[in-house]
Amino acid sequence: MKIAVAVAGAGAMGSRVGLYLTQAGQDVVLLDDWQMHVDTVTEHGLKVNTLGETETYPVSIRNFKDYSVPVDLVIVLTKAMAAEEKIKQLMDQGVITEDTNVMSMMNGLGHGDLLRKYIADDKILLAVTMWPAGFNGPGEVTLEGTGNIEFGRIDGTVDNFVKELNDIFNEAKLNGKISDDIVTSIWNKALVNCCFNTYCAVTDKKIGEFGAYVHSDDMLIPLMKEIITVGEQKGAKLDFDATLNKFHAMYSPDVVGLHYPSMHHDIHNGRKTEVDFLTGRVAEYGREFGIPTPYCDILTHLVHQIEK
Repeated sequence: MKIAVAVAGAGAMGSRVGLYLTQAGQDVVLLDDWQMHVDTVTEHGLKVNTLGETETYPVSIRNFKDYSVPVDLVIVLTKAMAAEEKIKQLMDQGVITEDTNVMSMMNGLGHGDLLRKYIADDKILLAVTMWPAGFNGPGEVTLEGTGNIEFGRIDGTVDNFVKELNDIFNEAKLNGKISDDIVTSIWNKALVNCCFNTYCAVTDKKIGEFGAYVHSDDMLIPLMKEIITVGEQKGAKLDFDATLNKFHAMYSPDVVGLHYPSMHHDIHNGRKTEVDFLTGRVAEYGREFGIPTPYCDILTHLVHQIEK
């Protein structure tokens, strides 16, 4: 099956997803507002660094404002704080129609509620990905490690499009998996990002470097317990022991140990981070439920302190 896909946000993860789908024969366009990035990829292709080797690949990319072709699927990979504006823009320009499926693959919490303001439930897809990716500058990304894309309808329905999209992801070697509990899947990913995006940003370390610190578990465990307690109140089924074991496995250079999380890249490139949709959102939910979240609170403040 071949579908028309618009990847909204051509940063590190958008570039990975768009490139892999393009190489698998799908009709893909990357959309971004940064004209220098758009021009560089258009003229020279997308430069990909992997374990010290560099290759350049052709991909289709346009500025958001210059694209008005309806598509079958929009994958939203903008920064969380820009998502609503971009969804409305794509609707106004006719890219998103009543027949378009819209998938949020963004980091953080609360994106399903945002999509429901504009998109029918039977066209909403929520996704989490564990693929690592780094953005080096206009037209250049670092793609290393392994990962998958776990996704599902917001209402849990597994329809023909969901099944076909899973096949497409697997053909593109993106390792698709249809989730039987997308709420838990989202919170599991948020748990990873709340811990490693924040800690690696404020310590200026790669994931493996953070894990090499002998007391890293003493930093992780109380933060994990806060997030799990709040997540349970939102309907997520989170396993503390399994998550901690997964974290330890992530330190390997063969997994994501060599990777700087996206928040680290944001800090060092002078961009606003998504911390308000991670530890900040957990703290917000915690206040609603009367659950103290001191680790989430202080990490949110620390990240804002170092934002430029």
